[in-house]
Amino acid sequence: MAATEDDFDSEGSDIELDDSGEFEREEVVTLEDYDENDDPLDRAQEWDLWDTDGEEEDGFYGFQVDWRTEGYQPRKAKQFTRKPGVKQPIPEDASPLDVFSCIFTDELWDMLVMETNRYAEQTREHSPTNSKWKPVSKTEMMTFVGLCLAFGIMQLPARRDFWRQTKWLYQTNVPKAMARDRFDMIWRYLHLQDNMDPAVDKTDKLWKIRQWMDLLLVRFQALYEVNGFVSVDESMVKYKGRLGFRQYLPMKPVKWGIKVWVMAESKTGYVTNFQVYTGAIQGKTEKDLAHRIVSDLVAPYYGSNLSVYMDNFYTSVKLMEDLKVRGVQACGTVRANRKDLPKIKQLTKKAELNKHEFNVAQRDDLTFCIWQDTKAVMVLSNYHDPTAHGFVRRKANGQRQTEVRVPACLADYQQQMKGVDLLDQMVGYYQIHHRSTKWWRRLFFYFVTVACYNAFVAARSAGGAEWKYRRGGYKDWLEDLTQELIVPVTARSAPNVLPTSPTGASAEHDLV
Repeated sequence: MAATEDDFDSEGSDIELDDSGEFEREEVVTLEDYDENDDPLDRAQEWDLWDTDGEEEDGFYGFQVDWRTEGYQPRKAKQFTRKPGVKQPIPEDASPLDVFSCIFTDELWDMLVMETNRYAEQTREHSPTNSKWKPVSKTEMMTFVGLCLAFGIMQLPARRDFWRQTKWLYQTNVPKAMARDRFDMIWRYLHLQDNMDPAVDKTDKLWKIRQWMDLLLVRFQALYEVNGFVSVDESMVKYKGRLGFRQYLPMKPVKWGIKVWVMAESKTGYVTNFQVYTGAIQGKTEKDLAHRIVSDLVAPYYGSNLSVYMDNFYTSVKLMEDLKVRGVQACGTVRANRKDLPKIKQLTKKAELNKHEFNVAQRDDLTFCIWQDTKAVMVLSNYHDPTAHGFVRRKANGQRQTEVRVPACLADYQQQMKGVDLLDQMVGYYQIHHRSTKWWRRLFFYFVTVACYNAFVAARSAGGAEWKYRRGGYKDWLEDLTQELIVPVTARSAPNVLPTSPTGASAEHDLV
C-alpha cells in the first residue's frame, strides 16, 4: 500500500499551514548545570558553542534565551574550506566517454556483466526455454546501455519500433548495432545482485541495487567538489507498480514513484549525495525524519563551512543549531508551527504586514525573518547577518518585475535553492522511458542518467572557455557519449545496408 502521509511532502515556501499557537520552550541550561564529565559535543549542541581551548570565540556575546528584534549582533559567513572543481585530472580535449568512465568505472561494468550472466544461468536452470543465450560481454553491455540512452534522446511509441525497417519513418541505425532479439534477452536478464548470495542482507528493501548504488555514490564524490553552496530536496522516480515504499505526492510533477533525497550543487545541479526513501520502519513513522535526512546528506562536509539550503519540510531550530556546531552553514524556509520560533505577533503570520514588508529577529547565531509576499514567507538561517539585505525580483501592482529589498537570507535562499530542480529538469529531458514491473530498474536507469549529467558538469568545469560543447550543451554531449558507447556487435537479424530512400507513395516527392 502506498504511503500518502502529508508529513512526507515538501512543497516549498508557499505552503499554507494554520498557526497552532502551541510552542514548546527549550530548557534553559546554566553554567551551574555543567559537569566536567559530560560529553563536550553534547554540551556544545545545547549551548551552540564548542571551544576546545576553553577560550571565548571571536564575536561571541553570550547565550540568548529570547529572540531580539533590535540591537543585533553582526554575523559573517565563513569561507568554504575545500577547493571546488574536478578532483581528477581531465584533459580539455577529453571525449565524453573518457569523463563518463571516471564515474562508470570498469568495476561497475564488470558487476553489471557478471550479475547479468549469473542471473541468466540461475533462471534458465529452473525454467529451461528454447531461446538461445550466450553470456553477455562488456562490449555488448556498453552497447546495450548506449542504446537505452539513445532511446531517451530519440523517442518512439514502442521499443520495438527502433528495429522496424518496413516503413521509412522508423528506419534507424539501431539494427546495425544490435539485433532486436539479443537486446530483448539482455533486457530480460539484466541484474545487479546475486539472489543466492547468503551474505546479502535481504531485510534491506534496496538489497537488489544497494551495492551498485553505493559504488556509484563513491564515484560521484570522488570526481567533483561543489563550490560550497548546495540545496537539499527530494526527486521523484516515476513508478506506478506495486511497491511498499512507493510515494504519492500530489503537488509534484511526478506524483507516483520512488522518492530520492538529493543534495546537489546549487549552480550546476551536480549530485554529491543521495538517499532512497524506503518508507516507514516496521510500520512506524520515523521520528525527526527531516533532521536525520539533512544530517546524513551533509555528514561528509562536517567542518567545511558548507552552505546548505532547504525548504520548510526540513528546517527547524534544532537542526540549525546542530548543523552550526558541526561546521555547516544552513538556511531555509520554515513552517510557522515549528517549535522555538519567535512568538511575538510581529514575527508571526498575524503580523498584518503590507506586501513586501518584513521583520527580522535574532537569537545567538540564528536569524529569523518573515516577509510578506503573496503569502507570508518565513526564513531561518544559522549564519546570515540580520542587518544585511538583498534584492529579489517581483511584480508590483501588475507592472513589470522590479527589484524588491528583502533580508539577505531570503535573497540567498531564492538564488541557491535551485540545485535539485535544475537536476530534475536536465535529467527529465532525456529520461529513459520504459515499462517494467521490476522497480529497481527504474532506479538503475535514473542513476545512469544522473551519472551522465554529473559527468557533463565535470567535463564542462575542466573544459574551460574554449570547450567544444560550450555552445551545444548537454544534448550534444550526451549524443556523442551515446555514439561512443555503441559498438556494433554481430547482429545476424539486422540488414547489412539500410534503405537510403523512402518507399511508397511519398518517394516521388523526394529530390535525388
